[in-house]
Amino acid sequence: MITTKIHRIVAMDIRQAHPDKKAYDTDAYYTKLANQLLDDFKQLRVDCGKQTIPILRYAAIMLTNYMEDIVADSGQWRSFSALCQQMFGLSVPMYHDENEEYYPDEPSFEVVRFIVWHAATEMDDIWWNADASPLRKMAMVAFDRLNRTFEQAPVNEELTNDITDMLHQAGEDFQKMRTALIWIFKDCYLTRSYAAEKLIEERIKEADSISDKLPEKSMRLFYAIMHSIFTYKVGPLALEPKEYVASLMRTKSMLREADEMMDIEVLPMGYYKYTVEDNGQWLQMLRTNGKKIRVARNEITLDDENLRQHDGCCAIFVKYLEAWHLNGVMIPAQEMAKHWDKFVKDDPDYMEEGGRNVTGEMLLKQSGGKEILYFKDTEEMKDYLMKNMCYLPEHFDFLNGQNLTGKHPLVFIDKNAKKFPMHFSFSFTPCIADSANPYYDNDIASEEAIEMFWSEKSISTEAILWLMDHEYLPDIYNDHLLCQENSTEEKKSDAQFLLRYMRRENY
Repeated sequence: MITTKIHRIVAMDIRQAHPDKKAYDTDAYYTKLANQLLDDFKQLRVDCGKQTIPILRYAAIMLTNYMEDIVADSGQWRSFSALCQQMFGLSVPMYHDENEEYYPDEPSFEVVRFIVWHAATEMDDIWWNADASPLRKMAMVAFDRLNRTFEQAPVNEELTNDITDMLHQAGEDFQKMRTALIWIFKDCYLTRSYAAEKLIEERIKEADSISDKLPEKSMRLFYAIMHSIFTYKVGPLALEPKEYVASLMRTKSMLREADEMMDIEVLPMGYYKYTVEDNGQWLQMLRTNGKKIRVARNEITLDDENLRQHDGCCAIFVKYLEAWHLNGVMIPAQEMAKHWDKFVKDDPDYMEEGGRNVTGEMLLKQSGGKEILYFKDTEEMKDYLMKNMCYLPEHFDFLNGQNLTGKHPLVFIDKNAKKFPMHFSFSFTPCIADSANPYYDNDIASEEAIEMFWSEKSISTEAILWLMDHEYLPDIYNDHLLCQENSTEEKKSDAQFLLRYMRRENY
């Protein structure tokens, strides 16, 4: 029951999803539609818990953005649906009806159900069951309104043209390409999220800790955004922003530009020493991990005097359209050459001469080909690893301070990993229906198996994907987080989606 007044939706709420938050002549119509949807939801008197009002409001806004998108066929839902088909074999996540005729540029009840579920999950601090009655009721009235008004809704041609122009410009220019990534990261109705906003906030706090090097607040915000759009996986599909942009480009038949977008190479924040070449036109830069790049002088934000005073820097570089570009801010460093050896040894990729990374292939030889190992307790696990995998007692320091009494640990070996191939879990062994696992417990699995999906600190994504691929997690398909109307095969695809959705940047 709603006892608090719900604020009306205003045009700015709809414009949030537009490129540059641009105002259009159709804003008045779509703002009115959003408030009609909101009134429809209010009349249902659904109870969505403490977040009822934010859920109803956000669902109305998202559905309106969806309607504006498909009426104009701007490409947003079309490209998202194409990605779902490519990744999961289904055009719509979570909800499927083989009797429904599905077209990406017309209202679909299954799409409306997904958007309502997504809005509820985004606005709440719980994972909403796909079959929840309030969400179905909301979807039914929303679809009825969208379907009835579809033919009369105004076509926002400007939205389609602006998105198309943005993509063409992104295909020609590094700066414009970043603008497209920012829109995907922060504003597009299908990919924005509070999780993404928090990531930017965390990077701002990180920059605040070095405010002596980034004195202006605008510089710290710029650094945070530029870092985020090339670092994190976002949106319901847990993809990099460039992957969403590339998919949009493909809907516009911009196939070459999409390939170039996918070829973007990012060098995360790191230290370089440099020399100036070709009469000051180019900088030859050497990263502490040994990688060399050649950067045009006009990419560097230091003036000539500062450039000569320093011989190194800390920066992020991005390769796009066959050229390296400075991304974000550049922090100059003095006497880099003098302290170079120390910087090299501090690099995450540093390895002493003669050393080598432990790979999954190497560990599989030591485990006799077993990719997953189950143990009675931590002591049995320690004994095995010391006898078979050259572990030393100090390698188990990560267990200190953890309450692991009575838990059955497992070790998973990622055979494809070139680095850090061994993954531990101490929480979910009873949930794994593997004939080689003596600790499987159906009752525990029925209650707790689905918790793996959001417990990224307790079990790795690689381990879950391996377990799903081997069909060792049958109990997750009976959980109401998945739509129980769906077939087993559909549930398997939905579980793949849900794992991405829940883990986002940690996928």
